[in-house]
Amino acid sequence: MKKLLVLFLAFMLLPGVAASSSITGWLQFPARVGVYDGDILIKDISLSDGSVLVYPAGLGMRVVPIGGSILWDGYSFSFNDALYSSGVSYLNLSYTFPYLLEGEKLFVGGYEVSLKSVSEKGGTLVVSDGETSKEIYCAAGKEVSYENMRISLTPMPILFDGYLRRSKNVSIGEWSVVFYNYTVSSENGQLTEIVDIRVNGKQYLAEPGETIDADGLLISTGELVGSEYLKATIRLKGAYLRVKVLPSFDGWLREGKTEKLGPYLIKVDKIFDDSAYVSIMNPCGRVIRSGFITIGNFSSGMYYGGLLIGSTASRKRDGAMEIHVVAFIDEEKVPRVSDVALLNVSFLAPGNSTQFVPFDARITITNEGPSDLKYVEVSLNLSDGFKALGDYPAYFEEIPKGKSVEIPLKILPEKAGNLSLGNVVVTGHAPYALSCYGVEQVSFSSENRVVDVAPAKIGYLVKVSALNGSVGGEIPLNVTVINTGNVGLPFTLTVALPKGFASIAENFTAYGKWLTRTDVLPPNGSRTYSLTVIPLVPGEYEISAGVESHGEVFYNSTTIRVVGEASITPGNSSLGISNESTNSTCEPKVVTEVIKVPVPCNESNVTTTLSEEGMSLKDRLIYIGGSFVGGIVFILLLAWIAAKMEERG
Repeated sequence: MKKLLVLFLAFMLLPGVAASSSITGWLQFPARVGVYDGDILIKDISLSDGSVLVYPAGLGMRVVPIGGSILWDGYSFSFNDALYSSGVSYLNLSYTFPYLLEGEKLFVGGYEVSLKSVSEKGGTLVVSDGETSKEIYCAAGKEVSYENMRISLTPMPILFDGYLRRSKNVSIGEWSVVFYNYTVSSENGQLTEIVDIRVNGKQYLAEPGETIDADGLLISTGELVGSEYLKATIRLKGAYLRVKVLPSFDGWLREGKTEKLGPYLIKVDKIFDDSAYVSIMNPCGRVIRSGFITIGNFSSGMYYGGLLIGSTASRKRDGAMEIHVVAFIDEEKVPRVSDVALLNVSFLAPGNSTQFVPFDARITITNEGPSDLKYVEVSLNLSDGFKALGDYPAYFEEIPKGKSVEIPLKILPEKAGNLSLGNVVVTGHAPYALSCYGVEQVSFSSENRVVDVAPAKIGYLVKVSALNGSVGGEIPLNVTVINTGNVGLPFTLTVALPKGFASIAENFTAYGKWLTRTDVLPPNGSRTYSLTVIPLVPGEYEISAGVESHGEVFYNSTTIRVVGEASITPGNSSLGISNESTNSTCEPKVVTEVIKVPVPCNESNVTTTLSEEGMSLKDRLIYIGGSFVGGIVFILLLAWIAAKMEERG
């Protein structure tokens, strides 16, 4: 009888489920706090007294002043402090709720915290900000951190540990638990006990010693006392959860004290009775913003670039004034250089081209940022196989906001294939408050273009034609070049004359026996180059001509016969050529005299006469292609004439 009395007293003292979970701290306004169907929305704040307009689940609208609270359906909400500004506001509050079941979700301002799984040793939480999520394991009795939140939990707390009386209802939070019945069955002479437990009217059958998973509860059954009492331990298939939301800074600062917070320095310049003058500075101590903040539970703070500063209290300590500073920093809203400067850089080029054929490209730079960009440098990063021809502007002193500049380019593809052209990198300087110098270097790049370069087919047909002639006579020489390739590229034409030949050639340059010039022909184009050659010695000679372009060489030749000698009648000469014979064999003697003939280099056709009384070659000798070529031809002709005159004498 005494044992039954003890059991009855234990039954009468069954614990219920109190509000053992909480969210406390500072949340950005507006906010949503609590579990689903028990949450509260904070939608408006009065700038006259700081009271807030809230919507508790199922209650409708309520007004809660600073220091006030409301209770409903096992939930509570308390409002402690408010810090507001034109940029952002924060509320210091407290919210209590009973528990969080496995799979349920908790709203903490802009975060959602879900209990993914739980065991007696701890629980796995999933924290999400709407864009990203992260799993966090929280062991029993340990606190974990996630950004500005500190989270701890009591996993699978015991809600009941005692004896259930048959047919007696036990209320545990939202659950109604009844030890409904007890039966004994026999099979093969073996007795089996079955207990019938109802949770919220739903039947669960188990043998004593088994555990029932009953919709949020884990009921471990024990021994039976007669047929009236069942030993049972009931655990929550969830956790008591405690979340603390901390400001970025929370502490006491004296006048003149400086504190670092993120990229900022904050300093209390002067403290008054109900306000203080504070400054926000960059890392080098340059003041970005300063002004007054009020002190109290409803504080008017100062905001700049993701940083909010306020004060909830003041005091005098050790003869100096201090204020309790609360500050918040949103790293996502801290000014970045990319926020004050934005260049849209485009590198425009054709998708197809031909090897060795230059094509037109264009760089466009548009300042789409909020500030003028100064000291702008343009770097053209061409890939291997491309070369920029000529100069282009690589520096601009300023590109004003909303303005564009355009840079035309001529680019030579030196390789063939589907090639990456490269990109453009533009570097400039933009005003930036967090820079020690007030400006910061920024860099922007264009897309990487790809150009399909078709291979160049270089081919030329060279034809050389000349008639036979006699010594001293003028022989026309024609060289015809035909472009048989698919590109019109610059080429060098070289004509090789035999030793002892003089020449008269238009727009050619002489290097010993070589005559050269450069030219360009379009595909399938042709051109004939006419020269005059003068043989000095009889014989059979080969005259060759070749074309070279980008390492490819094409050539041809012709053979001529030179006979006899030309008839030359000497006259009076100012060259000092002697007609006196010194022996009977009349051995020829070459007498040369170099005469400097001034020929302007910028003239393509120049004529000159030897002297008023001197001997002329067909009356006039044309020097074409520059004084160097003309001088060589003139000297060769003089040497030949002098030798012939002495031989005849």
